[in-house]
Amino acid sequence: MSMFLHRTYYVFRRAADGVRRRPLLHLLSLLTLVAAFMSFAGTLVTAINIDALLGRWVGSGQITVYVKEGATDSDYQRLSSAIEALQGVASTRVVTPSAARKRLVADLGDYAQTAASLPDGAFPGSIEVHLQPRASRDQTVRQEIAARIARVNLVEQVDAYDEWFDTISALSLVGRLAALGLGLLALVVSVMVVASVVRAGISARSREIEVLKLVGATRRFVEAPFLIEGASQALIAMALAVFGFELVFNYVQGMTTDVMPLIGARSLVGLAPKTMACLLGASALAGLFGARLSLSRASKV
Repeated sequence: MSMFLHRTYYVFRRAADGVRRRPLLHLLSLLTLVAAFMSFAGTLVTAINIDALLGRWVGSGQITVYVKEGATDSDYQRLSSAIEALQGVASTRVVTPSAARKRLVADLGDYAQTAASLPDGAFPGSIEVHLQPRASRDQTVRQEIAARIARVNLVEQVDAYDEWFDTISALSLVGRLAALGLGLLALVVSVMVVASVVRAGISARSREIEVLKLVGATRRFVEAPFLIEGASQALIAMALAVFGFELVFNYVQGMTTDVMPLIGARSLVGLAPKTMACLLGASALAGLFGARLSLSRASKV
């Protein structure tokens, strides 16, 4: 057991010596990896937020029915009951002009004074129609329900948000493709950078490697410090990237607190702990692969 601990200590000490001998090279490679990983994290979070927004809008299956000016409370109730009777409709909610003004005042936060000074007549009365899950995900069904409601005399306009859904869906696809592309790019960059650093380390420590071979060191024992060096470098870079991104994310989230309710979201969605763990694990594997790639091409090991 003591022999195993001694060998383990020696391997890790050799890995640390590799960093100590070439601090500038490791610093430059670390900064390169941090920049690549932060770019990927930013794109990934953007895609996550677009998907979350799309899920809230489509999942809620909402159609907004704007009622003509001058409608009474009884008109609102009769129209609401008639809409609820339609197939595919889950529930309705009446939003009178007064209620619409109060809701906007609550959503605007620091900018509420402007809306609070406006009269109720400046806000259109409406009925929010929430569809059943199956109907909310079927554009044809949504359009049929909207068309039936639009034929009622009390209705001024019906908004099914189809154009909004299409736009958000397109942005979601672009975000996913961008995140996938940058993820692959970050993976390739991490492998190439680590491989270059390890290759330089093998060249600089060629005499040490030859001595180890002469005294009977196994190939695995010689390679272990380089593998640890590559994996730890990528892992540390990802940890720094995640930490730096969280600082930037918290700052941006504080700036957008009052704006997010206007687009139907409470706040931005950040990286989940499981996602962070996956990113850290993937970076370590990428660093390990880069080191292994460099070792397999080296003739001195």
